[in-house]
Amino acid sequence: MSVNVPMLRRYLWRLLANKSYKELCDKEWIISPACVTNTRPALFLPGALDNVTASSATSNLELEMRRIKGGRTEHAATIARSLPDALLYGGYIYKNAAKIAMSIQKENLFLEKQMSKSIDTAVMSCGLTDIRFFGHWMTDGIPLLMAARDLGPPIRNAEPLTGHQKEYLSMLQMSYDPFIGGRIRNLIMLEDYGQNDYKRERYNRMRACFKEFGPKSTYPGALLLRGTSGISTPDANGNRRLLVNEDEIAAYLQSIGFKMIDSTKQSAKEIVENTCGARIVIGVEGSQIPHGLFTMADHGTLINILPPFHFNNVLKGQTDCMDLNYAFTVGEVCEGGFRVPMDTLKKTLDLVSSNYP
Repeated sequence: MSVNVPMLRRYLWRLLANKSYKELCDKEWIISPACVTNTRPALFLPGALDNVTASSATSNLELEMRRIKGGRTEHAATIARSLPDALLYGGYIYKNAAKIAMSIQKENLFLEKQMSKSIDTAVMSCGLTDIRFFGHWMTDGIPLLMAARDLGPPIRNAEPLTGHQKEYLSMLQMSYDPFIGGRIRNLIMLEDYGQNDYKRERYNRMRACFKEFGPKSTYPGALLLRGTSGISTPDANGNRRLLVNEDEIAAYLQSIGFKMIDSTKQSAKEIVENTCGARIVIGVEGSQIPHGLFTMADHGTLINILPPFHFNNVLKGQTDCMDLNYAFTVGEVCEGGFRVPMDTLKKTLDLVSSNYP
């Protein structure tokens, strides 16, 4: 057991200065400029928004309404910054008074061992959101890793990868550098939030790679089952993000030729094989959805099933960037969670089919 010396040094530095890491970087450059696109509006039935009561905790209804409206959309640039002589200890980057989290674990004053290794260059290839949520790892973490590999050894925290993550990285022939702690003489940080041209290029590379692992689909679509995966205790208002009639929806979709995808039971390769070329991918909003996002047919449609108390359309940006269609239906609160009436589901499918090119 050893003391986290960089953590203590940071406290001393904060007495002298409180600079952000951006102010401490010695170089900044644009990898891909900001851009503006004209995006399509989301597809949804008349009256669907009447059910909406709240957004997700990380968003707000004003932002969500802008997302589904489409139209003129601004996309941020991808920016790289160079931070000299940074220290990585216990999942945190330290530089003078600045601290950058690479882990969702609590910062710890005591470490199992002090890291003495040092490297010349590394590129930070993870963020707190994609560490915590598998879906964000697919949509944000993999593209970030792709960008990082062009600049230097990509590093992430020491937390183990899941089986699906290992499989996807193997398919994409990518990996992270094993460096987990010590001194980094030149740490490159990427700001990569925008759905710009560079992001589109990386998405297309992912889609092209996954297509090699699965034959083009001859069935209309795939349902990505949510089940109780990721379902936690009720929120402050007693709501649960559980689709209580998912089995009923699954039975109907299977009867019209849809494939059933259960990410808790199927390997990444099986999921790719069974979603590749699907014209429609549908499922309850959650981290299982991106399993089908990069394998669906060109100009295909994602249908997000949304709880009325968790109106979250973050994937609208990704579908726009990949020239895919985005649709949603909003459920009704009921005992134990929420439900989507079968008539509403069927009408949504008809709406999507009528807009398929």
